[in-house]
Amino acid sequence: IPLYMMMVFRRINQAAFLMGGVCVASFLCRRSYVVMMPTLCPKSGCRGGISMSLSLCCGVFGHSCSHWKNNFRLGNIMRLNGGSLESGVEHINSVRSESNMEQVRNRMLEDGMDALIVPTDDPHMSEYVAPYFSRREFVSGFTGSAGTAVITRTTAALFTDGRYHSQAERELSAEWTLMRSGLEKVPTVQDWLAESLPRGSVVGLDPQVHAAEPAQRMQRRLEECGLSLKMLGPGEHPVDRVWGAARPPLPAGPVRQHPISHAGKTARAKLEEVRALMGARGAGHLLLTALDEVAWLLNLRGSDVACNQVSLCFAVLGLDSLHLFMDGGKLSAGVALQLQEDAGEVLSVRPYLHIEEFLRALGPSRVWVDGRTASLALFLAVPEERRLEQRSPVVLLKACKNEGELAGMRACHLRDGAAVAECLAGLEEDLARGLGGDEAGLDRRVTACRALLSPPGSPGAFLEPSFPTIAGVAANGAVIHYRAPEEGSASLGPQDLVLLDSGGQYLDGTTDITRTIHFGSVSQRMKDCYTLVLKGHIALAQAVFPTGTPGSRLDCLARAALWQQGLDYNHGTGHGVGAYLNVHEGPQGIGFRRIENEAGFAAGMTISNEPGYYDENNFGIRIENICVAIRKDTPSGKDFLGFDTVSLAPIKTDLVNLAMLSDSELQWLNTYNQTVQIKLIDLMQTTFPDSVQYLLQETKALVR
Repeated sequence: IPLYMMMVFRRINQAAFLMGGVCVASFLCRRSYVVMMPTLCPKSGCRGGISMSLSLCCGVFGHSCSHWKNNFRLGNIMRLNGGSLESGVEHINSVRSESNMEQVRNRMLEDGMDALIVPTDDPHMSEYVAPYFSRREFVSGFTGSAGTAVITRTTAALFTDGRYHSQAERELSAEWTLMRSGLEKVPTVQDWLAESLPRGSVVGLDPQVHAAEPAQRMQRRLEECGLSLKMLGPGEHPVDRVWGAARPPLPAGPVRQHPISHAGKTARAKLEEVRALMGARGAGHLLLTALDEVAWLLNLRGSDVACNQVSLCFAVLGLDSLHLFMDGGKLSAGVALQLQEDAGEVLSVRPYLHIEEFLRALGPSRVWVDGRTASLALFLAVPEERRLEQRSPVVLLKACKNEGELAGMRACHLRDGAAVAECLAGLEEDLARGLGGDEAGLDRRVTACRALLSPPGSPGAFLEPSFPTIAGVAANGAVIHYRAPEEGSASLGPQDLVLLDSGGQYLDGTTDITRTIHFGSVSQRMKDCYTLVLKGHIALAQAVFPTGTPGSRLDCLARAALWQQGLDYNHGTGHGVGAYLNVHEGPQGIGFRRIENEAGFAAGMTISNEPGYYDENNFGIRIENICVAIRKDTPSGKDFLGFDTVSLAPIKTDLVNLAMLSDSELQWLNTYNQTVQIKLIDLMQTTFPDSVQYLLQETKALVR
């Protein structure tokens, strides 16, 4: 019981007690769940567990040891915040950013800096970072996963993309200027600095958290304008000096082996493949800095970053050696032994912070370095004459899923689709009974359904959400990466559209799915906009294209119907998805911006298909499925690809303006929903029999 268990209470209208455990909760709705998750205490050797009570209206933690209490505010655990699991740290902006800003400026003045660049990134260029690296959030109060703060002695600007424009407006104080990156006439960070600062000004930058290639481009641009960069060393960053002892520690979660049954290939086989590529290019060593690359290559998973199954570490792979840079307490004897067997002749485990020193002393061999993901500090630690500057070979190997990974992805999406269907079925019934509901409750509900359907100990157990759930009612749905507050979130109304974007981390794969729903009557404009988004989704799902086609050439397919009405959306259309790894994965993607050396599609790559439309202050619409690139037979016999959709949850048909769909589009929609019904019905009858009628109703063919 202390480690994990699951109990389900359904059709119960009295108090329910979890005996012998730590949660006591009262449930008053038809579908309520008590779930104990298989989350272990971060304290080495402790066997305590953590439990969650998940229902429409409550989220309570209990635990049987004291270590969780000590680590709760330090980000070493997950907590239920607004209904989803996220970093245990209270948002860094709980200390007012205005006070932080004033102190940071004082430190800048002391050190002779006229400006300071504070990115989101950590030393691995991660999208989601551990609380230890949340400098930008600390100084600005902005909590989005992408953005760069730039502070001068008199001004401050926050640069972020279209996903976060509305969120940044809400979170930034009046002293900040929001720079809406991606819009016309909005300058880049370096251009803004060049325009804002006089010649001779000094700009501070931490080379540990800036990728080498963009940092060098920035440096050249600033030097052209008479500005100079000051590279900040350990202990010199103004934000760190203000943060002081309140800064969270580096995470120290344990590393675990990813079983071959899910990985599909042994670490030894992967290492041999990568070493062959190294030898062909004359590289004696390969520097790996991206956390998901190290995790995939070595079949390891961790828990250092919320929602991402990665551990903070670097790796340097030699032709007959492997050097890992991670704090030793993370690696158990069993995992270390398996790594030793896979690595070859030499395996060394060194302190996390010793990577730069190691690279400087490495010796005469050529070192393969990816300047897109390696920090400027590590990039410069390898002398130019010994650097082989190319995309990491692990990127494409990881992106093209093997048969074992694809089987796991399909299996977890099947269970995930059933969980989403159960969530929406229960919500619809409770609302019909007048029990009400809100955004935070919807967040809690979908997480509970996933945990119920993929319990601890099962081959594809659910561990945590793959990202913080986005559950937005009405105008909140127009905030692309909205987070519902834990208290006072918006109620679900009969006239409102509801956008639910959520996903799960399962032992056999990673999911990400968005549905736009309603529980009453909606306006004709809402239906028309929904149908335009659906038309774009279908166009991309039906696409056939040559192997190697970059995503930027496919993006217009998803936007064409909206464009014809003068409408658009300010985010990319698709991102890759990891196999029990990061929910956002490259190098593939579908977006309207052309990327230098953009990677083209290959068979086995995963991609999201998620066009949307956002009517600010009114409603948001997005329809998202995950797809796999597969080979397509064509009359020419040439190498072409298409997309196979693996997400399985009903797409709402009562929001469709049937007159706007072509016969081909209608056929696709009916075929998709019929596939959902066929694949989910057995699982639903077994686990959620009360929701089978909902599934049948929502997947019924739409007829003219």
